[in-house]
Amino acid sequence: MAKSQRLTTVALLMLVMPLFSMTAIADDLPQQPQINANWVADEAGDNMHSYRVTFTDDSSYQCTVDVQHLHNGVNLASDVLQSWDLIGNKRVLDLHLNTTLSWSDVVTVTLTITHYDGQELIDPMIVDREFEVGTWNQPMDDHEIMLETTWLLDQRYDTPEGPQGFNLDFSGQGWQQRIGNTVESWELGNGSVAFIESTELGNNNLTLDLQSIWKNETIENGVLTSQVFEAVGTGSLNIITAEDDIQTVILVDVTNAELNRSLLNGEISERLKLDAQGLLNISSEDVDNSSTMVDGEIGVFYFETWDENGVRRFYDQRFEAIAEMVIIDDGARLDVDVNNLNTEETWEDGVRTNHLEEIIGSGTFGFSESDNESSVAINGTIYQFHTKVQQGVTMIDELHIDGDITGDVQGNFGVVRGIEQSGNQANATGVIFPVNVIHEESWFNLTGVNGGNFFDGAGIGATHNQTWDYQVIYSDWDNRTVRLVWEETGAESSSGEEFPEASPIERQPEPPEVDESLGNLTISRETGWMPIPMHPGDVIRLADQQDLTLIVTAGAVANDPRDGHNFHVVTWTGIYEGTDSGTASGAIIDEGPLKGLISSVARVLELPFGEDNYSANFTETQTLTRVISPAVVTSEENSGPIISGLSLLEGIVISEGGSLATLVAQVNDIDWNLEQVIVDLSPIGGSIVAMNDRGIDGDLAIGDDRYSTRIVVPGLEVGTYSIEVQAVDSFGVEVTFASNISVVNQAPRLIHAEISPTEGPRGTNMVVNLQAYDGHGVANISLDLREFGGDLVQLSNNSGVWTTMMVVPDGMSPGQQILEFVLVDGLGKTGLSSVYFDAAPSLTHPNGPHYIPTAEPILISINIENSAPSITVQNPTKYTREDTAVTVVFEAQITDQDGVANARANLGVFAPLGAQTGWVNLNDNGINGDRMSGDGIYSVELSLRPSTPLGTHEIQVQAIDSFDVATSVVPVSIVVEEDLSIIPSLDSDTISSSVLVIILLGFAAIAAVSVIFLMRRGNDKDYHDDRFGFE
Repeated sequence: MAKSQRLTTVALLMLVMPLFSMTAIADDLPQQPQINANWVADEAGDNMHSYRVTFTDDSSYQCTVDVQHLHNGVNLASDVLQSWDLIGNKRVLDLHLNTTLSWSDVVTVTLTITHYDGQELIDPMIVDREFEVGTWNQPMDDHEIMLETTWLLDQRYDTPEGPQGFNLDFSGQGWQQRIGNTVESWELGNGSVAFIESTELGNNNLTLDLQSIWKNETIENGVLTSQVFEAVGTGSLNIITAEDDIQTVILVDVTNAELNRSLLNGEISERLKLDAQGLLNISSEDVDNSSTMVDGEIGVFYFETWDENGVRRFYDQRFEAIAEMVIIDDGARLDVDVNNLNTEETWEDGVRTNHLEEIIGSGTFGFSESDNESSVAINGTIYQFHTKVQQGVTMIDELHIDGDITGDVQGNFGVVRGIEQSGNQANATGVIFPVNVIHEESWFNLTGVNGGNFFDGAGIGATHNQTWDYQVIYSDWDNRTVRLVWEETGAESSSGEEFPEASPIERQPEPPEVDESLGNLTISRETGWMPIPMHPGDVIRLADQQDLTLIVTAGAVANDPRDGHNFHVVTWTGIYEGTDSGTASGAIIDEGPLKGLISSVARVLELPFGEDNYSANFTETQTLTRVISPAVVTSEENSGPIISGLSLLEGIVISEGGSLATLVAQVNDIDWNLEQVIVDLSPIGGSIVAMNDRGIDGDLAIGDDRYSTRIVVPGLEVGTYSIEVQAVDSFGVEVTFASNISVVNQAPRLIHAEISPTEGPRGTNMVVNLQAYDGHGVANISLDLREFGGDLVQLSNNSGVWTTMMVVPDGMSPGQQILEFVLVDGLGKTGLSSVYFDAAPSLTHPNGPHYIPTAEPILISINIENSAPSITVQNPTKYTREDTAVTVVFEAQITDQDGVANARANLGVFAPLGAQTGWVNLNDNGINGDRMSGDGIYSVELSLRPSTPLGTHEIQVQAIDSFDVATSVVPVSIVVEEDLSIIPSLDSDTISSSVLVIILLGFAAIAAVSVIFLMRRGNDKDYHDDRFGFE
């Protein structure tokens, strides 16, 4: 009995003991561990497919692990490597898989805990988590959202030339849409850009206020495949250079600037266009009483480039200016008016397709000097200097200078230079080149010396020099002179020719190069795989964007309010690899159809660029402002949209396809689920079209609740029309709104113009034939000549051709003149036009059957030929010869309605003794014998000596007007008569007849020799230019 009781007791104890044991474990069960993605880099720098299980304490655990990796619905065979660790007093189990993640894969990690703290669990604890593989910031579901973005790019570095910099900031709205694997994003806003470039000579500073900045990106399967950046604005450009103590400052206002940078299929393209006007200043330091000052106005400053993959594909530069230049150097002063400073250069794919360099100017100069109580003054006029190089070939090289010497030394001087002819010439080695023969003629005449030691002590006399420079026509070449011929007369006369050695040296123009540093960045954002949704504790490495890798650590859950809506999010922080200062932080949605979408982010990082390891600082903030789809409210919570206005941005639209207008509707929807806004344009000949708030098709800002579309009125509608707009949300709620818009009548358009003849002097009869079009018919056309002192001339309609005979009015200046016409249609609409469009209406044109294409207007103009000045003289003009030398004044009345630029006379026998015979200036300045300045009577002093032969002599007069039109040479007979009141006696002081005969024979011999010499020289030298530029 006792033995049986003992057996029973042992059996009961054996049954009860497990209960005691189970009760102990139940009181100390482990807490549920956390399974996180740990998609970080391995030792080789490649992302691992790994997970981390973090337990709640440092106790020991035993567990089994099961990992299912589904790719396109197929379970991949995988090996799982487990490693245990103790981190921060918590037990950690790392799971490493040998499979690779792909988009939309599903990975399920299941953990079964069988033992805890050395004891076996009766009921094992099972923990699992499913990971859906998605792309960072891209929900798996299709969606459409709007964002608010600000970013700043600051790129600065130093070179031996000085600081370089590029700064760009942006603030605007964005729109993002995902359909399938493709994500399209747009950002539209405004900002500013600044370039700082330093060179060896100075620095350039461009600052632009960008009224419009547009950025579009396309992401395929999480990888950026295309990016387009465009900006339009205005601003200023300052260029300051210093070379050889001369400082040049260009200050221009940029009236239009366009920047474009695109990344398409791996190809980077950059375009820049600037259009500006401003001021030019050139000055030198005041050293030894010397200075240079140039003040000018820049009328055209145009610059355009296109670079593709580091190669300059297109370059276009145009510069037009006028300036006033003053140079002072040790008592001398030069004043020059530059009437035209023009440069153009165009390159296409490394080939120069356009080239122009032209300078046209005139001016004056003066100089004075003293020596031993004697003084001399030099005053000269630069009548013209004109150089022109076109397509790399010298076309014009002209210079005309005349001057007078007064004081204790008297005389005159001058220079005339120009291209006499073009042809071929062999160089010193016999190689033939195309050349311009540049003929330069200079003279220096001293007619009186009263003291001083000026001009190296030269005495009374004349020096006349001529050179013929056979110069290769190509302006880019060096040592261009291949032959030089000279002929000098005077105290040290000489003549000859030479062929310079090593001439010419061929040089090809160098194409402009690309600056690959400033702004040479593609702004992109980090991307890579992420678990959707993210959980606190997940660590991922976003490494799919080249040179931009971010390690993200998920933090805690939170709520992120947006315009009355709360999004459940997980906060996160990140560090960019490769820099200690690159960080990012934000919040990402973890619930609902938008899980995986960032609701806010701030980025601060350094971006490398250039071969010298420069870096740029990039700062960005981005915030989710609204969700268009999927809906974030239920149908019960939904509120309908509200339309509060409909109007034209331009105020009016022109009929007959005359303008492209922007129609804007103000539509608000507090629930962000507005699906479409449509407008019925049938009252103005259109159809039902969709409006948008996405920054396209005329919309100026994304997400501002102003829905826009571009419209035209193709027909003949004129007046006020009611237009109806409709808004529909995702739950089918419809709202309509109507408003009036104004349609304005378009004036007739000229489609053909013919004038015959197209040129002639004032008073010419010209036939004008026009054709015009207007949907309402053309009622009247008039030619308005009132600006030129004429009348308003009516044209007659002859079967659709409007004609008249016009007389060129006297008020028209020479050169091209634009004609303006007044056109009236059948409804009384009046318009002015000075162009016609060589086009006709088309029934198939998108702008309607009455639209006339206006892309290529043709100017209606005529060319007014200039007439030469009018010269009135007393012919013959008589003078009385006295027994002593006297100076008489010859006068000629010269008039021209365009102004007289220069007048001259060939004095012949009346030239002063010792002076260079030939042409001299006629004056209308009140000096040198002229009685009154500016009275149109031009004067010149004639030397009438006792030796001047009696009888009739000829002088020649010629004039040129302000438009370089010269008269023919006008011969004037000068009759020299003897003063009958003086009868010389035949005493010892009187020249005998025999002596007189000998003198006359001597003069005749000299004249004969001179004529023969001139004839020979004329045969040897084929040149006809004179030093005044007349032909």
